[in-house]
Amino acid sequence: MVKLSVLGSGSRGNSLVLSCEEGALIVDMGFSRRELRGRLEALDIDPGGIRAALLTHEHDDHSKGCRVFCNELGIPLCAAGPTADFLRRRGKLPDRVLEFEPGQGFHIAGFEILPFAVQHDAVCPVGFVVRRGGCSVGIATDLGDVNALTVQSLHGCTALILESNYDAKMLRDSDRQLYLKRRILGRNGHLDNVVALEAVGRLLTPRTALLMLAHLSGECNCPELVRTLFEARLRELGRGDLRFEVLSQERPIGPVELFGVPVAEELGYAAN
Repeated sequence: MVKLSVLGSGSRGNSLVLSCEEGALIVDMGFSRRELRGRLEALDIDPGGIRAALLTHEHDDHSKGCRVFCNELGIPLCAAGPTADFLRRRGKLPDRVLEFEPGQGFHIAGFEILPFAVQHDAVCPVGFVVRRGGCSVGIATDLGDVNALTVQSLHGCTALILESNYDAKMLRDSDRQLYLKRRILGRNGHLDNVVALEAVGRLLTPRTALLMLAHLSGECNCPELVRTLFEARLRELGRGDLRFEVLSQERPIGPVELFGVPVAEELGYAAN
């Protein structure tokens, strides 16, 4: 069995944990060490069970706590080579590092890790498909476009964590500076709700049990809007039965049980 827990997702910090019988992985550490510890405790996750960390890219909302957190636990950080070099030059890399190349899989902590390149304005950004047995968890939280490689990588995952960052009208009407709007709207920026909606139709298959919508903008999106849009889209696709969650910056959720068993009846924040 695989358990999926999300410590938080948004522009001020991103992190999630995947656990199995052999241990656990933490994916991104975009909070301080203290905040990571507090959120793990809130979900009753023992940090001592975490065997390794994965990093999607170097932006602070994904990497903020990686050096201190990894060093404290004595675990390796798995990062793309150029990302590791970037953090190393800035003194932000932990003592133990395992570098990988996008497209080359590896095994750690009982999981098979398949990193794939994504379009984002970072040094060497990646998404991940994390597999164990018959379970696969696809993670793509920062990307400006869902290209053919992303579709190929994420298609048919048991659980899909996909960015739905902004509403285009809310972004254009916001007070943000023009250069920032252009960055977010670009193909190396972030996914808007409409693109994410379209992508879901290409990514879901009958074996998909869970959809989580990630990295919502606190200023240029609305959780209620995202929920309404995706509920309607899932009904159009004949997947009104699919469990899905709009992830929150403030509220950790989990665990969700995967790997050949039904998704947990509760997402954890109400049941624990």
